[in-house]
Amino acid sequence: MRRHPSRTWCVISALAAAGWAFFLLPPQQAVWSGSGSPEWLATLDALPVYDALREWLASAGLGDLYLVFGAASALSFVLLWLATGPVLAALGWTGRVLGWLLILAAVVTVLSYANHPVDAPLHALWGGEAFVLLAIGVWGIVVALVNGRRAPLWERLLLAALLVIIVGSTVLFTYWPHGSLIGLGLAAAALAAWGDRADDAETAPA
Repeated sequence: MRRHPSRTWCVISALAAAGWAFFLLPPQQAVWSGSGSPEWLATLDALPVYDALREWLASAGLGDLYLVFGAASALSFVLLWLATGPVLAALGWTGRVLGWLLILAAVVTVLSYANHPVDAPLHALWGGEAFVLLAIGVWGIVVALVNGRRAPLWERLLLAALLVIIVGSTVLFTYWPHGSLIGLGLAAAALAAWGDRADDAETAPA
């Protein structure tokens, strides 16, 4: 019998994914937009924790802050994969594909930011995480449609709404993938807390 993380740990992972993305957002937006950063994000970016973090990164020789704060968001995708694993496993092959897309998003995010310089060998991948995010949203609709008899209605509606959540949170927080990950993290927390899991049938009384 395959062991899955408990609901509690899955919810914690999902919230950690959203929290980590939110933590990275102010300095990343500051690097990207400069003085054009939204006022509320600029206010957060002025907190001492970010100044100390930038000083530490500079002392460690990590001066490309766009790369550092951007690639670090890949951890949120991994946390989302861990958080939703038991629920996606209960949704058959379509759910597993959605899980693979989360891992793919993590890989593409790292490659994207690592190749942001114009002369980088894989510069064409810069911004590629946006396409994987859209694929996650579109595939969520497929998962909802295929699992009409396998998952409760609220779960299918939430999966079908992933594209709206991704786009909406990106617009609300003004940046992808960090803003997108905040919305995805909250959706994943709901799935982790109340969604049907692959191990439910194994633990149910006969």
